[in-house]
Amino acid sequence: MPRAAPPPLSLALSCLRKHRAWTEAQLAAAAGMRRQQICNFETGIRGELSRETLERLATAMGYGPGDVTLALVFAGGLAGAGDVERLSPVDPTPSEVRRARRIAARVGLTEASRMYGQLLDLARVRRIEHARRAAAKLWDDLRRQPPARQRALAARAPEPHRWALVERLCAESVRAAADDAVRSLRLARQALWLAEQISGGRGWHLRLQGYAWAFVANAQRVANDLPAAVSSFATAWRLWREAGPAPAGPLPEWRLLDLEGSLRRALRQFPAALDCLDRALSAAPIEVRGRILLNKQFTLEQAGDIAGALAALEEAAPLVDAHGEPRDRRVLRFNAIVVLCHLGRHAVAAERLPELRRIVLERGDRLDLTRIGWLAGRIAAGLGHRDEARAAFGQARQEFADRGLGYDTALLSLEIAVLHLEEGRTAEVAELAAETLQVFRAQTVHREALAALQLFCRAARDGTATADLARRVLAYLERARHDPHLRFEEAA
Repeated sequence: MPRAAPPPLSLALSCLRKHRAWTEAQLAAAAGMRRQQICNFETGIRGELSRETLERLATAMGYGPGDVTLALVFAGGLAGAGDVERLSPVDPTPSEVRRARRIAARVGLTEASRMYGQLLDLARVRRIEHARRAAAKLWDDLRRQPPARQRALAARAPEPHRWALVERLCAESVRAAADDAVRSLRLARQALWLAEQISGGRGWHLRLQGYAWAFVANAQRVANDLPAAVSSFATAWRLWREAGPAPAGPLPEWRLLDLEGSLRRALRQFPAALDCLDRALSAAPIEVRGRILLNKQFTLEQAGDIAGALAALEEAAPLVDAHGEPRDRRVLRFNAIVVLCHLGRHAVAAERLPELRRIVLERGDRLDLTRIGWLAGRIAAGLGHRDEARAAFGQARQEFADRGLGYDTALLSLEIAVLHLEEGRTAEVAELAAETLQVFRAQTVHREALAALQLFCRAARDGTATADLARRVLAYLERARHDPHLRFEEAA
């Protein structure tokens, strides 16, 4: 059984003596006592040390009353661990706290405070890393199972690792959102269910649920169920605030701010979205700021601030290159070229295209290469190389059509229509528009986007379509793809 830590008065005396680098014998001589008395006072084993005796010994070492108070405040934090409540599974255990206190009490007063905090942080970090490694292994087992069995298996996870599995399910929900909104929502709801089953301190329990609710809201946003997403995020913040101040450890608040920024963008509340993202950036660790800046760039682009979007990309570049995932690096360069084209800086875009193509050839897929072909066509058109642009657009359009990607096919049809209309080839535009509308109707496309394309098709059929109208419909459809509530008249 470990020996009890000395009481605060004893620890305060030990800290004050070691801070002056005095030996027990030197203090005993200065105070007119025996060395064994000083030893007994510091260990607390024999001999009750009073506040008056402590102040007399401190005076003998040249300290004032304020120094004694400071030492007692510090020593009070080092004495005993029985009253320490573990607020979450990642907090140090009582034995780890006792060990940290014993080590810290052996060094000087100023150094001890720093060392004590570092020792507890180290214990917390190790516990977090261990839980996350265990959660990664649990997820590898879970993802191979059918959805009906996943919840039952998740419930069998060891209690200390369950919070990390909640965190992992939330992260997987975000990854799934790009391709499968239904799966994204299922994973987020699974994380929420598991968070509700976890025991622990009330604050920790509420915070874990609030964290999971934010990812449910994000999945609902991706599925275009914005009223449900707003309601879920309100629940997330209510639970988060009821939990009280967030302790050191996992489940950072900046993650919720980042997700809320995406929701506010979907609601076309651009100032609120940018405020959330800026607050997330100020609190997030450097290794994730690049990804948040990509989110900010997209928000600025949707708000129509193309120059601001380019500035965000330039700020993100060194961070993404240093800390981002391979896909983040591809997205960064792709988006930068798109924005440069929007700004009419096609020569600069052309200089950057070979690097993007090289990166995609190393890590991307065939669809990424098709999108690069689309970009190459846009750059060629901007540089006045019309035949080259038409060929690039035509090849990319065919590949998208073969894959059943009707929205991309429609966008490329409008790119080609701009070239045709600039050359007065209206008959070809009418035929192209009719074919595009047929493809577009076969997709699950929101009403406003379909109405905008129908407007262009009527103009093409009547011979009144212009290159300017084609460009405006194209620009609208690019924005409306991620904003189903945007009206064509508003975008124009």
